[in-house]
Amino acid sequence: MKYTVSLHQGWLLTTRFGAVLMATALLLFTTLQPAVAADSDPSINAAEASFRYIASTLRRFRDSGRLVNNPGIDGADLEEFFSLLNDFYTRFSRDFGADSAMCQFYTDPENSRMTIEDRAELGFSFMLELDDRLARYIQVDRDFQEAVEKEFGSILLANINAAKGAIVSNQRLPTSEFDEAARINFADTACF
Repeated sequence: MKYTVSLHQGWLLTTRFGAVLMATALLLFTTLQPAVAADSDPSINAAEASFRYIASTLRRFRDSGRLVNNPGIDGADLEEFFSLLNDFYTRFSRDFGADSAMCQFYTDPENSRMTIEDRAELGFSFMLELDDRLARYIQVDRDFQEAVEKEFGSILLANINAAKGAIVSNQRLPTSEFDEAARINFADTACF
């Protein structure tokens, strides 16, 4: 009987420990949920895809002088199309473009006495908080979609949206909290 009681007590202890572990895991999951949701939110993914499309298209145009993988723009609308892309690139990258406070701080020769890690961390402090950045990127993407449809029609918008999946770009939006190495990589890509 004594053996049964100790076995029962061991099961009870294990069950309580398991319950505490489960509660802790649930608490951590719900606490970290917004960061996980940001990466899997379709609106954020769409904004990221639009930004990559815009950045890649502009880079390729600067490199080659032509519109690579033309989504259906004729020659008469080419200048207006690139003007629209430039405008939305600027709107997306307002906080991390070459002229942003983040990049000005990160590349300032006066700050070269700091470690690169400290420069990147302090540079990131000039950007909006993550939730505010995400909301702004989603709104800029909505505005981009509406502007393309209004100026060039729904067929061109559909062609651009179809082309987004195949775009490869080293530029990205800061849609999550970055660790030390990711902050440095992002700042090096965005600021130089």
